[in-house]
Amino acid sequence: MSLHFKEVLRWLHRWVSLILFPLFALIIVTGAILSFDPVLDDLRSGPAASAPADAAALVQLLDQVDPGQRVRSVVVEEGGVVLLEFRQQGRSRFEAFDLDTGEALALRGEQGDFFNTVKHLHKDLLLNAAIVVEIATYLMVLVIIVGPFLAWPRLRRTLMGWHGVGGWIALPLVLMVSVTGILMSLHIGTPQLPPQHPDDRRMGMAPAIEAAMAAGDLSGVRAVDRFKNSAAAVQGVDSVGEAVYMVSHHGVIRQDRFPGLVTSLHEGTWAGAWSGLLNLLASIVLMGLMVTGLWSWARRIRQGRRRSGDEDADILVAYASQTGTAARLADLTRQALQAGGARVMQASVAGLSPVEFKGFRQVFLIASTAGEGQVPEQARSFLKALEGADLAGCRFSVLALGDRGYTHFCRGGEQLRSALMAAGGEEALPMVKVDGDPAADWRRWLDQVAALLGMGLGDVAAPQGDQSVRLTLRERRQLNDPTDPDTHEVWSLRFESAAPLAYRPGDLLLVRPGVGEPARPYSIGSTPEDDPHSILLTVALVTHREADGTQRLGKASGLLCRQLKEGDVLEGQWRAHPDFNPPEDPKRPMIMLAAGCGIAPFIGFIAEQARRKSRRPAWLIFGNRKRGGDFFHGEKLEAWHRDGYLERLDAVFSRDPDGGGYVQDRLSDAADALMDWVLDRDAVIYVCGNARTLGEGVRTTLARSLASREGMTPDQAARRLGEWEAAGKLRMDLID
Repeated sequence: MSLHFKEVLRWLHRWVSLILFPLFALIIVTGAILSFDPVLDDLRSGPAASAPADAAALVQLLDQVDPGQRVRSVVVEEGGVVLLEFRQQGRSRFEAFDLDTGEALALRGEQGDFFNTVKHLHKDLLLNAAIVVEIATYLMVLVIIVGPFLAWPRLRRTLMGWHGVGGWIALPLVLMVSVTGILMSLHIGTPQLPPQHPDDRRMGMAPAIEAAMAAGDLSGVRAVDRFKNSAAAVQGVDSVGEAVYMVSHHGVIRQDRFPGLVTSLHEGTWAGAWSGLLNLLASIVLMGLMVTGLWSWARRIRQGRRRSGDEDADILVAYASQTGTAARLADLTRQALQAGGARVMQASVAGLSPVEFKGFRQVFLIASTAGEGQVPEQARSFLKALEGADLAGCRFSVLALGDRGYTHFCRGGEQLRSALMAAGGEEALPMVKVDGDPAADWRRWLDQVAALLGMGLGDVAAPQGDQSVRLTLRERRQLNDPTDPDTHEVWSLRFESAAPLAYRPGDLLLVRPGVGEPARPYSIGSTPEDDPHSILLTVALVTHREADGTQRLGKASGLLCRQLKEGDVLEGQWRAHPDFNPPEDPKRPMIMLAAGCGIAPFIGFIAEQARRKSRRPAWLIFGNRKRGGDFFHGEKLEAWHRDGYLERLDAVFSRDPDGGGYVQDRLSDAADALMDWVLDRDAVIYVCGNARTLGEGVRTTLARSLASREGMTPDQAARRLGEWEAAGKLRMDLID
């Protein structure tokens, strides 16, 4: 099956189900209710007669007990008992009589017009709209048939895993009840009926039997059922054998069986109560498939729109975060303003469109700076969207975070401020630039915000700052092959702390190579659950070529990879990075995408999983140049894969023959599995590596896969990725 054809089927399966869900649900639920009818019939009926009742005697009984011709159905039971259903004023009364004496034996029960109303709701929506139900049934069968073509059944403990397996297992059953409905509407496999007219009078049971006797040689009767008010089916025996006579006021037609296999299968009457219960099961399964599909779709939409705060907010606290500091300050700002009585919404700019800013009376933006003066990765799409936006009337204020050690101090915040003003926004407070530890500057800015809003602040929690750590280098091991010039020089460094540390994998160690120099962040690739006194880093030696041709080492990487000796002390800072820690939910799957030293935090992710004996679904795609030269931590990763702590491990090497290309190539090849993990299993995607190569490549591949799977335009897919970033479903820790 071609990929395009499969996507068309997926689109049909999803959108036909979503658009027609109310109508499908009505048909399924009413069908489930009608499944109880044969069950109740079985409960109130006695044993069926082994021999039919004499036709003439039955006519005599009916003339005696039903002079007004109110009987709707007749069933002959063992021992000369006849069960009659009297129908009057929308209610049914079931009463047993002795065939020989005409004596009333027992009242078997009464029933209102409920099932009749449900039947008409099921067939024509109580609006004579049978054609609408018929078309909906065709489309329902299309949805049912298409489902199995979309994925082979794979039992996973997820909502959509059960959806897929349940659909495959129940396919014959749900097709039976739906296809037979279509066949009935087309009069295929149903009895041939004699002519009828809308103004025909009600058909009585005794006249129907007499008409069958006159038209043929009917001698015995087993049952009589009136249908469409002016016709009846008389089941019994004639000289040929078992027969059914279809009787109307305009003729009689002999049939071999009634109501026919198609109708019996659809109504669940072919085996009494058991067949009714089987049809009930089919309805429950079909409704379950509908609901789980709807829930999965709604969850995907909701995942991209998660925001914190008040639904009726008139103040927005937005953030553009690189290492999590801006996000934490935004959260504290929202809490402080809410405690003071304000209605506040908090969201990442990754999940916002510029036009949404105009819906708030004040917008407060907290923005970090990435790399050498760029806006954070999650804010780049937003910055581009500002180019054509009209924000006239929007009042905003910016708190810019940075480090004066960098050439372009707070450049990220400055770019966002300039773009907002160019779009017509009005600055309510002058931009505040924060150098290093933001606690004091943020608190002063927050006081200005409160004064602008004319309100007092509630209790204000102090932001958690970076914590100083004193580390001793215990081991440094080269990870690449030093004899291969195609590989970059990369080292694994293990540091020891005298005091225990409570970090998480993915947190950052800030290394300042000299006084007045900006600190460089390095991802921590270990877990304190292995050793709370130990920190593991994976560091690439950065080199720069000067104008005169000489080579200069990066200051921080040179310090770590060359200058420090084992036993030397490093004064650093530990920064919590909750946006790039493993998922809090121990069962939520994670996909890790890494190139080169981007593997650094994920070693800690998987080490934590192995220490906890966790079987959380985890998938790592790692890319580098050569398997034999720079498969960093390869032996450890393969061991974790063998032990089941990595459900899937894909390693690609761009300079090996048949090495698989790049991470984004492997991601594209596995697009179906990727979307299954992300959409059906709710996996979190982590990306760590170079922004221009890995970051852009992964973003493009994700957008293409999402657009293909969900039937989106490229712009819609890009917006969905932004929503995923805002919701923490897509997490990127990239370097420029």
